[in-house]
Amino acid sequence: MNAMADVSLNRLRNIPLLAGFTDDELRLFSEVGTIRNYEPGELVLHQGRSSQNLWIVLEGECEVVRHGENGDGKEVILATLAPHDHFGEMSFFHAAPHSAAVRAKTQLKLIRISRNAYNELIADGAMMAYKLATNTVEGLADRLRRMDDWVTRLLAEKSTDHREREWNQFRQSIFGNWSL
Repeated sequence: MNAMADVSLNRLRNIPLLAGFTDDELRLFSEVGTIRNYEPGELVLHQGRSSQNLWIVLEGECEVVRHGENGDGKEVILATLAPHDHFGEMSFFHAAPHSAAVRAKTQLKLIRISRNAYNELIADGAMMAYKLATNTVEGLADRLRRMDDWVTRLLAEKSTDHREREWNQFRQSIFGNWSL
């Protein structure tokens, strides 16, 4: 792991996850963040394993890949991430195994912030930690909103009894005891 000394403040300012950071907060971020490089095909995150790191793509592309649960080896590419995109936030904020793998598609340069470093920032009262959390929640809310739109379109296209039963089971697993 390398320090972020070669990453300029101007470059960090262009990353949406760091929106609203002051120059001092960007400097602090560069002190706690580290750079990791990956070769094409190399795994950054392993589905089913646990680690609490938040990652930002600085250069290159990576794929978010989910392997089938029935052991057939089938994989689905959920997303391709490019510079300034981020990932790992679900396990970063909620200690649980990764729901998908992330694999380098090209030469990949990432910024990594560990949960331990983040916890130290919170303990020190660093406003940057709260801004990072707020920006992450906004990104997750946007993804959830897009997922809601997609599910609505999917259900409206061809409503069948089977599809509605699947949706009701899925909805119950997500919302549990929520009152909507």
